[in-house]
Amino acid sequence: MEKILITGSTGNNGKAILKKFASTNISVRAMLRDISMTPIKADNISYVIGDFEDEHSLFEALKGIESAFLVTAFEPSFPDKHATFIRMAEQAGVKHIVQLSGLGADTTSPIDIARWLGEAENHLIQSSLDWTILQPASFNSNLFAFADEIAKYGTMSAPFGPAPGATIVTVDHQDIGDVAAKILIEPIGHAGEKYILTGAEKFTYTDIAEILSVVFDRKILYVPISDEIARSGLLNAGIPESATNALAQLWPVTREWGHTIGLSDHVEKLLGRKPTSLRTFFRSEANQFNIREA
Repeated sequence: MEKILITGSTGNNGKAILKKFASTNISVRAMLRDISMTPIKADNISYVIGDFEDEHSLFEALKGIESAFLVTAFEPSFPDKHATFIRMAEQAGVKHIVQLSGLGADTTSPIDIARWLGEAENHLIQSSLDWTILQPASFNSNLFAFADEIAKYGTMSAPFGPAPGATIVTVDHQDIGDVAAKILIEPIGHAGEKYILTGAEKFTYTDIAEILSVVFDRKILYVPISDEIARSGLLNAGIPESATNALAQLWPVTREWGHTIGLSDHVEKLLGRKPTSLRTFFRSEANQFNIREA
């Protein structure tokens, strides 16, 4: 009988947790909206339909569960979806939730994403459940957004200031997945804790381009662009205006304050190993970048 539920099972972080569990004999239940979209097949992973906008489906997915991993996409409905899930978890008798949040979560922030994260955290903290909150830095997988441009032109165009570009801190989704799985399996000692998850290095965008150049043996350059051009690019790619506006709020903050973000040793302390390096990430995800001659 499964005692652990994973949400967001088709996203990068949800899949990372399932990948970790697939290497164990621990039975887990994964929630998704479309049962045909099962991302990882293993004898110890079962799938159940669940929708954050359907309370009944959430309650059914949570029946018999003791620990759950909670993640949703960063969008205006983010706090409300977390609130609904937490309420259904309380009704279903869940004991512990591991919530994926993010650095800078703050209910008073003028930055939409930071405010949404803060509100979602508060819903969990104010609940009757035991909780652990994971606050990751920018995901390594966010760099997939440059994959087509890198493959076609050998460039990374972004609104993060003139070369070398803003300094950022990232973390690998598999490190997040491994941390979450560890806490879900044995939550004792983690209740009421917030863990900051980062890699072991800081990078400018020029640094990232240089790492890509070495890993893929092809010259790749960071190309600064204006906020207006970047915003138009997102809208033209079909990103909703609300999401585009929220992302655009982060660009000046990253340019001005990115260098002030500190590195955390929580990944190493929790997993007993160093965080995955950006170089290792690029090598393991080479197929995602589809490097080829332009």
